[in-house]
Amino acid sequence: MNDNKLIFSMVIGVIVLFGLFMLITGGEQEPVTMIVTNEVEQEEFSLPSQAGITDEIIEDPVIEAVEIITELEDLSDEIVEELAEPLEEVIAITIDLIEPEPVTPTLPSLNNSDDYVKEELAAIDGGSPILAHLVSEELVRKFVVMIENISRGEFPERNLPVLYPEERMTVTELGSDFYLIDEQSYQRFNRLVEVLTNISTETAVNFYHQLQPLFRESYAELGLRNSNFNDVFLQAIDNVLEARTAPQPQQLIRPNLNYLYADPAIESYSTVEKLLLRLGPENTESLQRRLEFFKRRLELDASLAN
Repeated sequence: MNDNKLIFSMVIGVIVLFGLFMLITGGEQEPVTMIVTNEVEQEEFSLPSQAGITDEIIEDPVIEAVEIITELEDLSDEIVEELAEPLEEVIAITIDLIEPEPVTPTLPSLNNSDDYVKEELAAIDGGSPILAHLVSEELVRKFVVMIENISRGEFPERNLPVLYPEERMTVTELGSDFYLIDEQSYQRFNRLVEVLTNISTETAVNFYHQLQPLFRESYAELGLRNSNFNDVFLQAIDNVLEARTAPQPQQLIRPNLNYLYADPAIESYSTVEKLLLRLGPENTESLQRRLEFFKRRLELDASLAN
């Protein structure tokens, strides 16, 4: 029995009990007549007219009440059936509004990806300032090559996806062919590190996932086997996070056009480690802190996917 029928059955029971009570106590009470009309306060719909229902004295209240309740019950079922389909449509529309289907952006070909990357980067929160530090073409390919090099502890000297600072490193001459790095040289990288670390971890991870098919395609072009780009990327991050430090400032020598670290132990550092030394301790710490959060989020996403 549905809820409507249960309610109407309860109403019938009350009316029957009331009628029996009136019959039993009729000799002791003044006769009571029940008048039922078809007038409903604040009427919203009209019931079908019935021959024994309108404006007349009911001689058998129990029988008449049963007939009225039966007709109301039939009418309620019709109303429920009429409202069921529109109500289902409203529920379906509401669910669609609350849980929209995710829209997967259509990626361009790798050869035509530069404008897409720049437009998407400009659209994300904190991404626009990075555009001033990017090269004009082959962004995805150059990024992948740079990451592959960093994963091996190397750092490419050319064909980088970002522009290297135009300012040259400044030093203080100590005499006897020894030099000391001027700590003002670290400021050459301040702006680049700032714009990179200003992007939130969530935004950076989402952008990485969005471009990942292009990264994989570009990495496949390198012809390397037994690895995928995501693993290479995580290894590159680890190499930055685990980079060795050195006392500041470092002494240099210049046996030729290039400066070398005077301490052979520091000169034996990987190219990535020596690059981080040139960034300066504060810039290096900021970059490592952001990469640590980035790595944790990538690992969490990977574990959830599995």
